[in-house]
Amino acid sequence: MTENQVFVDSLIHLLRKKGYDCVQCGDGIEISKNGVDIMRLWQNGDYRPHNGAISECITEIQEIHQKAKKVYDQYNEAGQMEYETLNHYRKLLVYNGIILAARMNKDGSLEFATWKESEIGSDEPLGQYFECYEHAKEDFAVRSGLVDRYKMLNETELKLIYQGLVHLGADYPHLTTEQMTNIGKLIEKVEMLVPAIREREVYEHQDLAAEDGLEI
Repeated sequence: MTENQVFVDSLIHLLRKKGYDCVQCGDGIEISKNGVDIMRLWQNGDYRPHNGAISECITEIQEIHQKAKKVYDQYNEAGQMEYETLNHYRKLLVYNGIILAARMNKDGSLEFATWKESEIGSDEPLGQYFECYEHAKEDFAVRSGLVDRYKMLNETELKLIYQGLVHLGADYPHLTTEQMTNIGKLIEKVEMLVPAIREREVYEHQDLAAEDGLEI
């Protein structure tokens, strides 16, 4: 299997996880969602939208492709782990004694892990394992001390805050104008940090919304 085909297979896997239907046609991928044709996408990022395609879906697909291409390029450029028990991984980042690495599965998808260098021995060490690169990077940043875990919120926590703010504004009609304004500003900030929230509003109108924890 060629390197390009491996990437295409992985991209299809990522798109399907987001609820898209994908069929490989030659060197392109036909993408639809709930029976609505979206686009034909090529491995290099070129695409041809179909008539009536939802612009938010096109944007999301482009973002998925860009993120996947970035991490695959990083993986292909990375060196193999020097530890015998972990030589099926490639080292992506290392800082302050913490390693972020990735391995490729038979289907072309990537899995990620973080370990402490000091705990690596003759056996594969205990670590944190992820399917999502963003979650792996977040764990690496926290474990290595690049960021303070207690001064950051992950996406799941932000979604919960968003749900609470929306219900607060709807369930307490006696809030003052100032309180409602402040709640509205906080909601806008969370929406900026989690673009999937605004995108979901569009998808709901098209009956394309996935079960992603944003139901309110």
